[in-house]
Amino acid sequence: MIIFNTTYHVESGLEEPFIAWLKETYIPTALWRGALGRPQLCRVIPPEECEGSSFSLQFHVKDSDTLSAWYRETGAGLQEALVSRFAEQVAGFSTLLEVIE
Repeated sequence: MIIFNTTYHVESGLEEPFIAWLKETYIPTALWRGALGRPQLCRVIPPEECEGSSFSLQFHVKDSDTLSAWYRETGAGLQEALVSRFAEQVAGFSTLLEVIE
């Protein structure tokens, strides 16, 4: 089992519209084909004051092959939609976490 984590940094003032877009558009679309599951959205607590806010969005996925297929079929389009909607006001990076049983 792998956790697909994407951490986003959002400019000040865009937090509410960004969270709403994730909940209303991104997450339902990401889950549609069934490759990803158990979405979890978290606010990153910064060690000190900083400009903007950061969020972590995580999904559970069977393996990296399943994630690669999901990205080709769905994820790339979601990334384009995110950039189209928020441009440079949101920056993100993804990491894969291996669940240790």
